[in-house]
Amino acid sequence: MKQKTHPGLAGSLPRIDPDPLHCVIVGCGKVAQKHLTAIKYHRTDLFLSALVDTNPEAARTLLRQAGYSGTAAAYVPVYRSLDELFSHEKPDIVAITTPSGSHYGLAKAALQAGAHVFVEKPLTLSLPEADELIALAAENALQITVGHIYRFFPMVRAIEADLRKGRFGRVLYGDVKVRWGHDQAYYDAAAWRGTWAQDGGALMNQSIHALDLMTWLLGGSVIEVSGWIDRQMHQIEAEDLGLAMLKLDNGAYCLLEGTTNTDPRHPEASFNIECSAGEIRAGLRDGRPMIRITDRRGRHLTGRYLRQFLKQTWHQGGAKAFLQLKNPHSAIYDDLVRAINEQRSPLADGLSGRQAVAAVLAIYASASLKRTVRLPLDDFALSEMEGFFPR
Repeated sequence: MKQKTHPGLAGSLPRIDPDPLHCVIVGCGKVAQKHLTAIKYHRTDLFLSALVDTNPEAARTLLRQAGYSGTAAAYVPVYRSLDELFSHEKPDIVAITTPSGSHYGLAKAALQAGAHVFVEKPLTLSLPEADELIALAAENALQITVGHIYRFFPMVRAIEADLRKGRFGRVLYGDVKVRWGHDQAYYDAAAWRGTWAQDGGALMNQSIHALDLMTWLLGGSVIEVSGWIDRQMHQIEAEDLGLAMLKLDNGAYCLLEGTTNTDPRHPEASFNIECSAGEIRAGLRDGRPMIRITDRRGRHLTGRYLRQFLKQTWHQGGAKAFLQLKNPHSAIYDDLVRAINEQRSPLADGLSGRQAVAAVLAIYASASLKRTVRLPLDDFALSEMEGFFPR
């Protein structure tokens, strides 16, 4: 038995509901596979009630790839639009995996229909749109979670908790690199990729995960940004290289490098955090994780965190839990279900999604204005960057 708050009743008490939450996935591309895998894993808490895609064949392909066949696939209806879906069903959760420029409109429609929302990054491409979604969710006692997967990587939450407790001393600065190479064919495969109106470039698409993680771990909000962007190798509207220096309200600093110009065969995302009493280095390269945690005396603390993580993971789900580590979406769904049942904000909530968007937009604004930009930005949209690079 689990507790579930009835959508749309602000301040209502939890009610006991033995049924799983009904989920709908909107957009049936590559990322949707991760959502479907996570929903299947949490089958006692979640139920796939429908798919939405303008191309029904894409939805059927997704089902086949996820192991749905025959009768099982036949019981999952496919709709061409949210309007069509809502005329037949009232889901508990709507997961949005469509191109970035469509997130706002789809999330708004889902919230207005009384559904909680899981939206892939970025939350929106405009700060006023992000504010509208956050307010709409609050007014209707609904949750928004954003697909910032790095917050859910192994040991990250334990590290963040110890950083907040001061176990590494004062947080001084961090640097993060996202070298996620793509060839021109990647951009040519979808007309929206690399456009200012629907996507942005290496910062908004590939680097926002890492920037969200860094500001969260550093424990502050971005208040000042100096940024530079360039289009060096690709035929796109937006940037394929972004560099920035960010100052946080707690006195910490962050250096950011994001690019799609590197070798696509060797993707890398890594970060380093320097503290007065320790250092944290972690990252992914070629799909392989790396982590090194030391104190100022040179003692290695990585093993302690690893043992704690292994024990906790086994306790939570045994061998099956370890199999899900390659799919952080499983952890995001687990957190979302708990947030709904406990009437609390998810770990990667709408406000954190808004802050990540604001930080990236501030880098763009700094590059456009050729000066340091202070936050908060009251009104800035990615579309304002159109024409930054000559055609």
